[in-house]
Amino acid sequence: MNQIARKSKSSVLEQKVNNYEEAMKSKFIEVMQLPDVTYADCLDYIESEIAQSKKMAKINYRIQCFRNDGIYQLNQAISQVFGSVVSKESGSPSGEKSVQTVDITLADGTRVKAPYGDIQLDGLGEDSSININYRSETHELVITGRLQFRFSSLMDDIIEQTKTNLKTNSIYKGQALEISNINNPEILDLRNIDDQLMVVSKETEYALRPINARILNPEKCIEKGIPLKFGALLEGGYGTGKTLLAFKLARQAVKNNWMFIYLKDPKLLAESLRMSKIIDQSGHGVVIFVEDIDQVTRGNRDSAMQDILNTLDGGDTKDMNVITLFTTNHIELIEPTFLRGKRVGTIISMGTLDAATAEEFIRKSFEIGCYQIEDDLTDVCKFIEENNIAPAFMAEIIEKVKSMMVLTDECVVKAEYILNSVKSYLHQVKLSQKKDMSQTPEKRLVEALKECLNVDEKRTKQFIAMTESYFNDSLDNYNVQ
Repeated sequence: MNQIARKSKSSVLEQKVNNYEEAMKSKFIEVMQLPDVTYADCLDYIESEIAQSKKMAKINYRIQCFRNDGIYQLNQAISQVFGSVVSKESGSPSGEKSVQTVDITLADGTRVKAPYGDIQLDGLGEDSSININYRSETHELVITGRLQFRFSSLMDDIIEQTKTNLKTNSIYKGQALEISNINNPEILDLRNIDDQLMVVSKETEYALRPINARILNPEKCIEKGIPLKFGALLEGGYGTGKTLLAFKLARQAVKNNWMFIYLKDPKLLAESLRMSKIIDQSGHGVVIFVEDIDQVTRGNRDSAMQDILNTLDGGDTKDMNVITLFTTNHIELIEPTFLRGKRVGTIISMGTLDAATAEEFIRKSFEIGCYQIEDDLTDVCKFIEENNIAPAFMAEIIEKVKSMMVLTDECVVKAEYILNSVKSYLHQVKLSQKKDMSQTPEKRLVEALKECLNVDEKRTKQFIAMTESYFNDSLDNYNVQ
């Protein structure tokens, strides 16, 4: 038997045993003092109590939680009660002995190993043991095993302490998480987000107010009868800053005791919201960020889309303080009912730089270093606005300007440097947008129709009939391969 950490029985266990023994002693005295009790009855009673106390009781507990959080909190609860956690050795074909542990990363970056699988608990009687397992399908920590009957209530205490730990001291409390595996989130480090430049227009800044009010002043919102539950859709083309804005909001949320969840797969939204309820109780709530929501909210309602709509409408999230942030590059593809006010409280359009935001973006980009901007930027910023340049691409243009200035060891940024770099970028874009001649126009049309119709035979026939009717013609008149 190899112990991960072995200490003497904790005072909690001693007190529990003493309380049990005191209760049994009082009961014994009460029975012995009954007027009709014979000596033989006393012996029978004692023998029965001894046998009963040594009987083995089976245990089977289930706790819904994230995997590593549940394992860690259970081990913490056991340590709080026993002062030790003992893991059984397992043998390999080579004869080597090992113990099963799980590597867990805590919020502060500390890595700890927690016993998993079969563990031995000293003090619960001879042959007592516990097995810790996790059911991925139901997201449950499963604790099974056997122990002496008289210690059953002690195991109940451990389970209750585990649940309390999960609610009040989860390793994910107030953290930013990335979930690709629903049972095992990863903690995100958002410290570098503060260093990334973000300039938004006055319109966007105004549209963000309902979100910022809830994240920064949750108590005031509740006091004024404003529900913290809210949904926002960030829409716009590639490079307009949707993802960066979401992570900027995440940084604010975590600083203000909200949990943040980033989902790479929109299909995990419903399950993630349900799971986040477990640790939502110890903070203001949860901000959940889902990219490319149009992937699961376009076309006819399938089971994934229906699950998302039901979750947003209420049910599992009815009593939750949850702010959902969605992004899309193609708002036109989203099924209209998804955009209902109850599900999406505001739509924030993220666009290209106008002249005012372009100038602010440029000047802030050159704040670090020896750079000085003496020229009037009015004309170059107007040119940027006219050519619809997104912030992400403007950042690349400025990097190019800085790189060129390194060669001449300059610190004075001239308007012509920026203008020439913008023109160079536009020329590159123009070249990249040349028509792809690898497919004929007819082939591209067929492929587009397949995508739009989802290769559904019924819908295809309906489309053909509609087209024939519109053009007063028949497909039979054409040699269609």
